[in-house]
Amino acid sequence: MNSGEIQLALQKLNILGRVLYIAAHPDDENTNLMALWSNGSLYETAYLSITRGDGGQNLIGPELRERLGVIRTEELLAARRVDHGKQFFSRAIDFGFSKTAEETMRIWDHDKILSDVVGVVRKFRPDVIVTRFSPEDQLTHGHHTASAILAREAFSAAGDPNRFPEQLAFVKPWRPTRLVWNTSPFFFSNRNLPFDPTGLTVLEAGGYNSLLGKAYTEIAAASLSMHKSQGVGSPPRRGARKEYFKLLEGQPMTTSLFEGIDTNWSRVANSESIATQIRQIISQFLPADPAASVPELLKLRQAMNGIKDESWIPEKKAELDGIIAACLGLHVEASTTNEAVTPGQTATIKLEAINRCNIPVTLQEIRFPLSGDSMKIDAALPSNELVTRDLSCKIPENTPYSQPYWLRKHGTPGAFAVDDQTLIGLPENPPDLPGEIVLQINGQELRYMVDPKYRIVDPVAGELRRPLVIEPPVFAKVSNSVLVFATNEPKSVGVHITAATGPAKGKLKLAVPQGWGVDPASVPIDLKGAGAETMATFTVKPPDQNSEGTLRAIVSIDGRDYSFEHGRISYPHIGVQTLMPPAEGKLVRADIRTKGDRIGYIPGAGDDVPESLQQIGYSVKILSESDITAENLKQFSAVVLGVRAYNTQERIANWLPELFAYVKAGGVAVAQYNTLAELKTDQLGPYPLEISRDRVTDENAEVRILAPNHPLMTTPNKITSKDFEGWVQERGLYFPKTWDPSWTAILSSNDPKEKPLDGGLLVAKYGKGFFIYTSYSWFRQLPAGVPGAYRLVANMLSLGK
Repeated sequence: MNSGEIQLALQKLNILGRVLYIAAHPDDENTNLMALWSNGSLYETAYLSITRGDGGQNLIGPELRERLGVIRTEELLAARRVDHGKQFFSRAIDFGFSKTAEETMRIWDHDKILSDVVGVVRKFRPDVIVTRFSPEDQLTHGHHTASAILAREAFSAAGDPNRFPEQLAFVKPWRPTRLVWNTSPFFFSNRNLPFDPTGLTVLEAGGYNSLLGKAYTEIAAASLSMHKSQGVGSPPRRGARKEYFKLLEGQPMTTSLFEGIDTNWSRVANSESIATQIRQIISQFLPADPAASVPELLKLRQAMNGIKDESWIPEKKAELDGIIAACLGLHVEASTTNEAVTPGQTATIKLEAINRCNIPVTLQEIRFPLSGDSMKIDAALPSNELVTRDLSCKIPENTPYSQPYWLRKHGTPGAFAVDDQTLIGLPENPPDLPGEIVLQINGQELRYMVDPKYRIVDPVAGELRRPLVIEPPVFAKVSNSVLVFATNEPKSVGVHITAATGPAKGKLKLAVPQGWGVDPASVPIDLKGAGAETMATFTVKPPDQNSEGTLRAIVSIDGRDYSFEHGRISYPHIGVQTLMPPAEGKLVRADIRTKGDRIGYIPGAGDDVPESLQQIGYSVKILSESDITAENLKQFSAVVLGVRAYNTQERIANWLPELFAYVKAGGVAVAQYNTLAELKTDQLGPYPLEISRDRVTDENAEVRILAPNHPLMTTPNKITSKDFEGWVQERGLYFPKTWDPSWTAILSSNDPKEKPLDGGLLVAKYGKGFFIYTSYSWFRQLPAGVPGAYRLVANMLSLGK
């Protein structure tokens, strides 16, 4: 903290108020309020995102589903580092767009997710809960409404010891003072309705913080802009900004959310002198010499030690200890040259400490609670003199791997499986190897947590730190996450093996379902050191009949089996994230006939469709701008545009004439779905069509074939209702609502009790070729190995052949 931030932190010591914001997804939070409450009102401020945003799209890369959830989790944490709020989650999975709260609650498992919200309320103990959405709004995303309904139910349930009593071993019942809805003119203008603020509580949220040199709207914009995978980068709206609140439950209010709530030390028994001491420290604080406040801060700390209170004293003492460290200019860190270690190994750790003031500080000890290791140091920290120690810590054999805790087990379609009550609600894993340093300052013992980091120096970026990773001794990666067999012919399947943290000697085998064959039964593995790699190839023989199952790669070493894949996600705004999913692939045997051979692919926002097309025998080339000429495209049986290509490719309007000329000469073009936001061109095909926000969210919704005799439904695969079974997450999204008569509508579908949507698969003859515009979610179905989706896409690519 710099001096301005220290002053703000000192002021926060005298504010005892908590506010919890609740909504459904990453980026649903009102970052302006998060910034104001954390840095202006100085309340403890937290955001509970019911989901991790797993079901959305990704504008920065190919990651979807669980991997996208990891990205959005880290983006929320990056946002909180900007606006200084805390972050919580429930176990709910973002299973895709839902039109009703009833469907959402059914898929999530209402009681399970309600228990999570109650657990967060009991743990955080907010005075005020704020919802982003109305619990009575049936015109928005079902997740949105459900988040507000859960907030309302948790408001009452959290204070009832008879609700979710299993939590009471870790937390106590808590009933907030009030629950409010953070309403907005936007909710009404978006539906062409007037906004009437009568009876609402109004808060001016556009202030300026001179200690930080920023307006709250500026902090808010920077925080929101961390949600880069969603493309919501925001400019600051400087100046006045009003926020509106409607009381939903609890004590009435007229002028303020915290009306009638004591936010001073008077809410803590026997703390009368604390506020006075803090005010005196603030009045005497010297920005040019923060260390001058340390003696009085230590007296304040001693006074807090004499107060028995479980609600506020531990939190305020932790804040105070952080302030003392900042005033000392204290820097302590633990680093390692090992990027990863395996349970049972010893991690080498370098401890560095420096005290940048003249107050005597002694570094007494460092402890590693997980291993039980403790090392006496007893080293004085002279002013501005770096003190280092080389340490070691053995990683216990039972230490869990660094896989995100919510992904360690298979859950349900609506909720992650997390059995450990202490983990539920946390944004990410606790540190894998936490260290506790013990300092002696003016006779007082202060303890700080240090989390050893893997430290490297990049010649461009400079010093980089990553979390130390606990991982298995060996990783295996099956060449494809989905292996599709269009016939009963065998395929070669490659498995990539990597030694993680040292030599690895054993054998590798593939486990397959009954009826499938593998040759050889196993292969020996002998990797000489960390990072060593090898490839093994197996022949997998599918059954004659259609079949689906899972293939697992298993490495056996010294009598123990390991079946983990090494995954890495790396973006500048969230750093490097390590995942260890099961080393497996989905096996699909289905009758899929194809025509044509080479496919050109114009990338969009990112999807795995090209790899999926290779599974059924196509050769796929990713096209760059220089490739997109009518003459060059003649070499391809079909050209496919990736999801949201019309939203993300700045020069798409320049490419379309070449694409249309290719079609006119006899080619086939397939355009996947796009959104209404930021379309780079209004011309989506050779004939007019207009897309909407309409979607079919029920993946089991009936699909009706409107043109059963069209070659797209008959050649080379005869499409029937069976081809629409086993779909995942949704049928499709952003369906066209109007189209020129030159288009032929092939399929119709709709969610229950809604109008038929006939525009999800449109095909037009154009010259000698065909142009297809489709909003069905092939980008989800193909990577999930849905046989019928492969058959339909094969028909699209084979059209006219």
